Amino acid sequence: MTTALTRNQTLLFVAMGCVFIVLRAMSVEGLLPVLLKPLPILLLAWVAWRNLRGRLRAGITAALLFSALGDVLLALQFPGQFVSGLGAFLIAQLIYTYNFLREAEWRAGIFSRRIAPLIAAAVALAVIILPLAAGMQAPVAVYLCAITAMAVCAAAVSPPSGVLFAGALAFMLSDSLIAINKFVQPFVGSDVAIMVTYYLAQLLIVSGLLRRQAAQQAGSTQE
Repeated sequence: MTTALTRNQTLLFVAMGCVFIVLRAMSVEGLLPVLLKPLPILLLAWVAWRNLRGRLRAGITAALLFSALGDVLLALQFPGQFVSGLGAFLIAQLIYTYNFLREAEWRAGIFSRRIAPLIAAAVALAVIILPLAAGMQAPVAVYLCAITAMAVCAAAVSPPSGVLFAGALAFMLSDSLIAINKFVQPFVGSDVAIMVTYYLAQLLIVSGLLRRQAAQQAGSTQE
């Protein structure tokens, strides 16, 4: 068991992510990008399964596997592609939310510093995006609620983890960029920005949980 991703695991994660992002930036089509896109997330799922302990182990691994499924679905071209990918990520967010909620401790200070600004940002995003989401207001609204709940519960996890919370924020940012690019205004470099923030989010979530676990174990040993 390790307390964080090893140097080699981190380098492999970054290398695989960079290869996919470069291919995406070059508009490379075909099977290769589809196969490469989920590999960094599958690596994190393997790390989580091997190293996390207790009730978080299966949950976080499952969330990562559903994320990898969403990656594949969004990379393919077929009718209903976006809704299918959104559904897989919705399941991932619900699993994250459930697992973070079980580790949460609700305190007034956390709400005022972290949770209230998160909710305000989510409401602002909904006001901007939902009127422009054509016939997809319902699934987009459900997903927005789910990822906001995930970030809120990550903010309340106790003992707190700044790395985990940063990962949740990065995930919200990545999905916000997707929504803005799809429904509001396409922007140059969107593919790169979305994938960089997405990969970073998942890496920070797993790293934050591993560090938190190590700190808990160190505290138990000292006691």
